[in-house]
Amino acid sequence: MLLLRIILLFSLLAGSVSARLYWVFFEDDASRPKVQLTEKAYERLVKRGAPNVQGDRTVSPDHLAKIRVAGYRISTVSRFLNAASIEIEGQDQLNEISSLSFVTSVLPVASRIVNKPIETLHKEAAKVSTPYYGDSYTQNQMLDVPTIHDYGFDGSGVLVAVFDTGFDTDHPVFDQMDIVDQYDFVDHELNVDGVDPLNEHGTHVLSILGGYYTGELIGPAFGASFLLARTEYRPTETHIEEQNWLAAVEWADSLGVDIISSSLAYFDDFTPPDKDYSVRALDGETTIVSKAANIAAERGILVVNAMGNDGPSAMTVRPPADSPHVLSVGATYASGDITNFSSRGPTYDGRIKPDVVAMGSSVVLATGTGSFMGGAGTSYATPLIAGLAALLLQSHSDLAPDSVISIFRQSGDNSDSPNNTYGWGVPKLLSYFNNVETLSSNQCLIYPNPTAGKNISILLPDPVAELTEEVHLFDILGRHVADLSLEASSAFVLEGSLPKNKTLADQLYLISVNSGTQHYIGKFIYIKP
Repeated sequence: MLLLRIILLFSLLAGSVSARLYWVFFEDDASRPKVQLTEKAYERLVKRGAPNVQGDRTVSPDHLAKIRVAGYRISTVSRFLNAASIEIEGQDQLNEISSLSFVTSVLPVASRIVNKPIETLHKEAAKVSTPYYGDSYTQNQMLDVPTIHDYGFDGSGVLVAVFDTGFDTDHPVFDQMDIVDQYDFVDHELNVDGVDPLNEHGTHVLSILGGYYTGELIGPAFGASFLLARTEYRPTETHIEEQNWLAAVEWADSLGVDIISSSLAYFDDFTPPDKDYSVRALDGETTIVSKAANIAAERGILVVNAMGNDGPSAMTVRPPADSPHVLSVGATYASGDITNFSSRGPTYDGRIKPDVVAMGSSVVLATGTGSFMGGAGTSYATPLIAGLAALLLQSHSDLAPDSVISIFRQSGDNSDSPNNTYGWGVPKLLSYFNNVETLSSNQCLIYPNPTAGKNISILLPDPVAELTEEVHLFDILGRHVADLSLEASSAFVLEGSLPKNKTLADQLYLISVNSGTQHYIGKFIYIKP
């Protein structure tokens, strides 16, 4: 029976069983030690996780010891899967490992492919540029992000992990980004910086999601906190890369991540002798990465993943985007029309994919050379959706991953007739932020806005006393910048000057006005003259 199960697992991979790295799955052991999670990870698990979910216990030290005593080198250990990836040479060793009493099954480690940028000759719709968002306005406006920003949401309090190639965090678009932790799962280093052209993809994706550079690029979740994981080795596509992605998921889980944004896929184009998956594996639960994504969802983590760039053929969705618990993202032009390259569903078991689409052509992004450019690919639509999801979680922190996916689907502009090209369409989530809009009585209007000068006026919704008790200026990260002195020119208008002894950056600022029991908040954009 065990041999039959192994043969069935191998049959899901095209080609012979010649991989050098194999996942070895173990029998459950109730004595396995519990894993150490951060307080934030426990809070997320309680708030949005499922009961009795996998991944709370480490792999049995006894099982691992026996593997090592037998002479095998362990590459990666997975608490999610209760498994380890092991170097195996030849059929004899494969048979020996499979015969161990505590081993339940064996499966080759698969590879990952990065969703490489796509060149397109499609005639684009006219893009709109604004002083604040620059040319990134169009990609944000398609998702109503500027209005959501105006409501006061920027992703603050949400922890987002980005899995990709290296990240050039010296680019000024990241100057105000809150990077909580980082790890290189390829070279096993604590720093993920990479300025090699092959590593630019991670810089592109991160900037689209959470970058902030006035007049050039504003990411939807510029106020979120980030975990950065280098999981991709670009020169080759080898089986070891799948385990990097899995290891990064478990690392991010232990730190309390809320959202994982992954513009990577695992299916084909592997470097020989590594073999491709067959289409039968596109069922959302067969590949290792889809299994890991499903467990992550049960643990309260939303995984947002690119569909892949293998369209327009059907059934070109790439794992883990095939999972029913992953928010999978296709790409459109600025016009809203689907791109030719955007991968299509269905999954092998007949489910519609993608879930949603976003702009994935001529997307403004930061480069590894300190500049900005436009790029195309489902890679670049994905961080826009991940950023929008961060805004939603900031507003509704109790939403479980499947609930978020359901909201995105129901809010799609194609929700009446979802299909395997557009999925449920472009998500329109403004109604989920109406709670802020309905509380707008405490909002005040600041003008001129944007401003390059030092004088400002504040229009209040209610009359206040001539002298306000407190007026505070904060930056986009909520840091106190200065106290302001304002005078009332009428019962509803305050006038004054911004601090002359402080150099203000090009960014969004908040003003908090307190007068007795009344409290007002206003926002304005400052642009250096």
